[in-house]
Formats: sequence, structure tokens, C-alpha cells
Amino acid sequence: MTTKPWRQEIELLQTYSKHKTFTVTTSGASAETVVDIGAVMEECSKISFVIELADAYVEFDDDATTSSMLVPENEGYFDDGIWIGTKISIKRAGSTNVRIRGIIWGR
Repeated sequence: MTTKPWRQEIELLQTYSKHKTFTVTTSGASAETVVDIGAVMEECSKISFVIELADAYVEFDDDATTSSMLVPENEGYFDDGIWIGTKISIKRAGSTNVRIRGIIWGR
């Protein structure tokens, strides 16, 4: 039997027992909750997302404000050593509604 040049099984194993995908488009100028962590898992430990349509402010465990992390349009964020316990929130940076697409992993 020949070995295929694909990833090994150990590389594909996921150490987190739960995951949640999300796609949310804002509907106004105020902060909106993207994911209610407590409704889908105990805590989030790994996150990956991209912002589409316009720039946006993103906040973990609080409501997004203009002091939150600014993510430019068509850019994203990834972290595998994070702890988010309550929610992920987004606020558009301008007058255009934004879309956020991503996935979280946790337990």
C-alpha cells in the first residue's frame, strides 16, 4: 500500500469537543451579539473569522465599541490560545453594514 501525500491522522484530530460556525450581518449602528458562547459551549478556546463588506469593531466578552479591536474589510483574526466566556460582539465602523463569518471551538 502506498502512502498518499495527505495530512496524517494526528494532524486532523481536533482537541476541542465543540464548535460553532457563524455568519452574521449587522442591521444597524449599535453593537450586536455574533455568538452567545454560553448557549453553545462552556468556553471558547480557538477562533477564526473574517470581516466582509466594510470595517468593523469586534469585542470579546463585552459589547463592541469604537475602542474595540478594529478589523478592516476583507481581513480576519485567528487565535488558538484565547479564552472567551460570554459572547462575541460586533459594531460597524462606518455607515455600511458588515458581515462576519467564522468558527469557534471550545468545550
